[in-house]
Amino acid sequence: MARLGNLLRRLEPGVTIVVPAHNVQRYLARCLDSVLAQTWWDRCRILVVDDGSTDDTGRLADEYAAAHPRIAVVHQANGGPGAGAARNNGLDLVRTQQVLFLDGDDELTPRAIELLSGAAARHGRDLAVGATEQFPQSRTWLWTPYFEAGSIRDVAIEDVPLLAHDARTCNKLYSTRWLRRSGLRFAEGIHHQDTVVNVPAMLRVPRFALVGDVVHRYRKRAEGGSVMDSHFTRLDNYWDHLKVIEMLAGMREGLLPARRPLLDAFIVRSFQGFARRAPGTLPTERLPEFFRRTKTVVERIDPAVIEQATTGADQRAAYVTMLEDDLPSFLDLDARVGRLRAHRGDLYLDLPDSSDAIRQLVRTGATRAWADQLSVDATCLRLRVRLRIQGASHLDTALDGVVARPLQDGDPIGEWPVTLHADDDDPRQHTGELAVPLDALPDGAFTVRLGFLTPTGGTARWLRRPPDAAAESAHNGAVRVSLGTRDDRAELRLTRTSEGTID
Repeated sequence: MARLGNLLRRLEPGVTIVVPAHNVQRYLARCLDSVLAQTWWDRCRILVVDDGSTDDTGRLADEYAAAHPRIAVVHQANGGPGAGAARNNGLDLVRTQQVLFLDGDDELTPRAIELLSGAAARHGRDLAVGATEQFPQSRTWLWTPYFEAGSIRDVAIEDVPLLAHDARTCNKLYSTRWLRRSGLRFAEGIHHQDTVVNVPAMLRVPRFALVGDVVHRYRKRAEGGSVMDSHFTRLDNYWDHLKVIEMLAGMREGLLPARRPLLDAFIVRSFQGFARRAPGTLPTERLPEFFRRTKTVVERIDPAVIEQATTGADQRAAYVTMLEDDLPSFLDLDARVGRLRAHRGDLYLDLPDSSDAIRQLVRTGATRAWADQLSVDATCLRLRVRLRIQGASHLDTALDGVVARPLQDGDPIGEWPVTLHADDDDPRQHTGELAVPLDALPDGAFTVRLGFLTPTGGTARWLRRPPDAAAESAHNGAVRVSLGTRDDRAELRLTRTSEGTID
């Protein structure tokens, strides 16, 4: 503690940019040049932490240090996956009042330090956050709408709640004193190590400065060097991110009660892809451990937070099995979410529904059915049916138990099965053909309902027409059929002639 106290007292005005660098010789020059080009360069220092590079990264960093007195280099043995050890070592060596961590393959925009440091000073805050842009491929994040070019705001996380999902490091400038006193340290030896600093920090500070301009340019490496490029295919990512959410869950009690749901929402949303894909990705023998450890975190989270934070019922499915302590369903998750169950007029994934709160988590959301591409031959009326079920993108097999029920003046005409198959290019959409014998249909107009018959009951949806669809018609000489819209529903109209010709 005495050493830390001495370090705190020695802090000088200015900003240190800590650059963890491991085998980034292709990009390091552009990274360092972006710092040298800062409008506030006279207030900056650069500390490159060469994290055991085996290429020329260390040599290049030394050359920059020899040419620029404000650049220092530290060479260390590789700290394992992630940049946590390099960032922590760099933080321990910082002697300025503010610190920013910049990855060795990323860049700062020219006014980044001016904007971030100036905003922190203007509002007297220990944290300033700016916008990030991804290159060469651009990307929009959940929190992007919070950033308005030219704006500088003083905010609390409650004002910008989705920003709690921004776990990135390089768009954030910290008070060195505050960061050290917080006790927050980057996780070492794992990927996603910055999450355990950046997310809790925004939840701990009372308020922070929000800079609307882009301050950080994140390089999305095409060759797959970034861990994010293989997010759900690398097995290490599953276990590393599991460690991260366990660490975050351990920080809940240190937050204001009103802010804990924001942390829970981050845990749920960031981990949903891993939880959903684990049964089909991880070795079978490791799945029980993954289930138990994840369950320990998830079971403390309000189901309402899980519902709000996830992107669909199929993403919630794994969490439901954990809330129900249902390991067999988790192990057979793909099969279970490939089936539907009906309950009180709604469709649900075929998972436990022991309580209303749990059942709500696997409700599929809006189900929309459309009719198009009408044809008629000598014996049958044929109609292409399209079905889209929101929140159930993993229903990638044929849907069984779907029937079509034509109605005329509210009375059913009959019932015919419809087999729907997932589209190759969009598994959320299913397509099939309805074939109805002409001799079973009376003349006149009728509408059609799709019925979903499941072991737990049934429900139905009206067939509709796409909003911009033009009317269609078909005939076989004796019968003419038209497809149009009435009262927002698809309407079929059949006309026969006694002579076998159409007037």
